[in-house]
This record gives sequence, C-alpha cells and structure tokens, in this order.
Amino acid sequence: MNDRKIVQAFETSEYRVRLNKVRVRMSDAGMDALMVISQANQYYLLGYDSASGYQPQAVLVTLDDDPYFILRKMDADTAVDAGCWLPPDRIVGYAESYVGGSEGASGWEPTGRFVKDKVGASARIGVELSGLGLSDYPKLVGALGGHEPRDGDGLVSACRLVKSERELSYMKEAAAIADLAVLAGMDKIAVGTRHSEVAGALMSVLCAGIESMPGGPPSWPPHIRGGEFANAPHQAWMDDVFAAGQQYYLQCTASRRRYEAPITRIAHLGPVTPHRKHRHEGAMAGFHAAVDAMRPGATCSDVARAFQAAIRPYGFTKEGRMGYSTGIDTVDGPSLATNNDTELVIDMTFHFESNFVERGEIYLLADTVRVTDDGGELMSTVPHALFERPA
Repeated sequence: MNDRKIVQAFETSEYRVRLNKVRVRMSDAGMDALMVISQANQYYLLGYDSASGYQPQAVLVTLDDDPYFILRKMDADTAVDAGCWLPPDRIVGYAESYVGGSEGASGWEPTGRFVKDKVGASARIGVELSGLGLSDYPKLVGALGGHEPRDGDGLVSACRLVKSERELSYMKEAAAIADLAVLAGMDKIAVGTRHSEVAGALMSVLCAGIESMPGGPPSWPPHIRGGEFANAPHQAWMDDVFAAGQQYYLQCTASRRRYEAPITRIAHLGPVTPHRKHRHEGAMAGFHAAVDAMRPGATCSDVARAFQAAIRPYGFTKEGRMGYSTGIDTVDGPSLATNNDTELVIDMTFHFESNFVERGEIYLLADTVRVTDDGGELMSTVPHALFERPA
C-alpha cells in the first residue's frame, strides 16, 4: 500500500478522509484541537495496532495539519512498525522515566505540555474525557496551562459508524473465521466434555484463521453459557461439563485488522423440548422482523420495536437493547433500543442479538448485520437452527 515495507491496514488516503470527517465535527463543536485518547479511535485514525498497559497515549488532531501521536518512547520508536502511517517526525515519545515511578510523575504532564506548545494556551482544546482517570485529569489540565478542556467524547466515534468498502471486507473476513470457529465448537460439544475444551476449539480457529486468511486476537474471549447454573450472560465459560438435556450458546468474535463480526449459535444436547422450540421460533420471528427493518431512514428504535412486535404473538416480551453498532473491537456506537433514535445509514453495521433470559436458562442467537437498501444483510452463513448434539 505504501513505499514503506510495513503492514498497513488501509491506504493513507483513507486515513486522511477519516481525519477530514473528524475535523468537520471539531469545527462544528468550536474546537481548534482534539486529543484522541481512545485506543480504538487512535487505530481508526492512524492504523496503530499495538497496546501498551500504560497510559497516556494521545493523538493530537488540529484543523489544518497532520496529527501528532504522543506516547511512551518505547512504543514511539516502533509505532511505524505497528502500522502507524505518520512519518517519524510526527510521532513523539516521552521519556520512560514517566512510566511506573513512585514519585507521582505522569506521562500526562509531557503530553499536555507538548499539546499546549503546539496549539497555544488560548486554543480551544477538546479531549476524550472518558479516557481520563480522576487522577489524570488535573495533571493534564495543569500541563495545558490550567485551562479546562472541552468534552471531545463521541466526535471520532460518530465518524466510525458508516463503514468503507475496505472496512466491510475485513468484517466479512472476520465473519468467515467466526463461522468456522462456531462450527468447530459445535463439533466438540458432547455430554461430559468440559466447557474449557470447547472454548479451546473456538480460540484455536479464531487465532489460526482459515486457509485464505490468518486470524487475530479477538477483543473478548468466547462465551459459553447454558445449563442449570450458567445464568450470568457476560461470563466467558464455567468450570463445568456439558450435560444431557441442557441448552447452551456459543458466542465469539473473530478479528481481522481489529474489525470484528460477532456470532452466536445454540446447541441442545439431545432432542429439543417443545418449550425451547417455541421460544426459538418466536426469537427468529423477532430476528427476521428486526433485520428487515434495518433500512436507511429507519432508526435504532424502529428496529427494536419491530423485534418487540414480532415476538409478542409468541407470548414473549423483551426489554433493553437488542444489539449495538459494531466494527473496531466489537462495540463502536449506538444501541438498537427503543430509547435510541439514531438514524440508520447504508453500510452501518450492527451486532444484533435475539435473546431471552430465564432463571436457570439463557437463549441467545446473534449475527453481525450490514444496513442496505433492501434491509439487513447477514455476514454469517451458519444456519440459525438449534444444533442438536447427541445426548
């Protein structure tokens, strides 16, 4: 993609298009500069794909010049190797002595001073405030000259909602890997098999990928929930074995250049009971109604209400959200909920979840969906059936 022999996820021209979108939002918000703190947003703007356990690292975006990337020297020295498209003179490393000391020194101090020197003490500076801890904020404000920054949360995230063709291609590749991972997990499930062994089968595919493309580290581990005691929906898996007569779901996400496409499918050990079959039919009615409603001009709340209306004849109700915008590191925007009026646009992508939680049992089936003129387009090709495994 470039003359430099580095791995870069996108053409530099695409990163510049993204920066221009952010600058428009900055200008509308009355900002001269923006400090981007979210590592997902930094990746979106720079392609930098590395994660240090130490903050800060910040991208300084201004209205009329290329950005600067400020981070600890150890990482700054190799930022280009980690996919960052900026030239070396735009990558600024602060001294390692600011990392892990016991005297209260903080990397926010050289970071803030650099920003103030570049844009001036009177500049209207925005900061992604949600990325700052309580002790970080006063240190940054002091280094900026005592001026309170403006809240810059959401400016970059809003630009991430509509995906480019290259972004969609990465998500489709991630979906292909996730499909194979789920099927590998289904093949491994058997009465008496440990949940951890099925998780291992999933992770093996997520990391190795498929013949045509390698995998990558997903932003969260596979989830395996089900059985009599697995009521917590956000745990990964239990120290338990699969039991006859029980229902389980396998949820995972693969990663291609940090773009993800989550999927969830359900396994039943033995013949599916009438109650579970009825619930699946109701859930699928809601699923199809919601996916069909994912058209330009509809809102997130329209999608949620379509789901609710379709499941009502089956005797089911569903409160809370039915999914969320997905892309970089899974969650990247608004929720599909009755209290969210975000308007849908072509090439938005959502992780849609058709789920019901009862005491002692959880049902969850989910897909990654792309908004098109004809309704939602599913990225997975795995059937929506309840997978019956021998009891």
